[in-house]
Amino acid sequence: MNVEHVTRWIKSFSRSADEAVSYYADEFDFADYPLEQFIKNDKARLRRAFLPFANTDPTNGMGIHQFDVDEYIGDANAGLIRFSWKARNCSAFFGLPVEGEREIVTNGMTYHIYRNGKIAREIVHSDQIHVVQQLGYPVEIMHFWDDPTFGT
Repeated sequence: MNVEHVTRWIKSFSRSADEAVSYYADEFDFADYPLEQFIKNDKARLRRAFLPFANTDPTNGMGIHQFDVDEYIGDANAGLIRFSWKARNCSAFFGLPVEGEREIVTNGMTYHIYRNGKIAREIVHSDQIHVVQQLGYPVEIMHFWDDPTFGT
């Protein structure tokens, strides 16, 4: 795989859940840890998980989503994709209300293992702490290494 291929893959989420699912092997293992979605060999369930990202109705509260590839490191066997995500017109995120016409943005990484040009394994991690902060909720990030009293 290459950056052009993974860009087509990530852009498919905003167009169609069916198109996004077409990039996966029949036997696959999908893990999105922040969203607690763990799906194995069930394309119908994977499609349902991807449906919100292909939403085009700005009034239903599911949001209008956009993904971009920031970097691809890998080859035809496996790769790491750094991505950016943004959404607008969401009424809630992680069950937390989104007030006004706020745009939510974050970034993340997904790791792919490919088999015959299809995704056989995917592991997703994304920065949800900053999403919660964007929604106005206080999240204190502790940097223990910056605390001179830590470990003394």
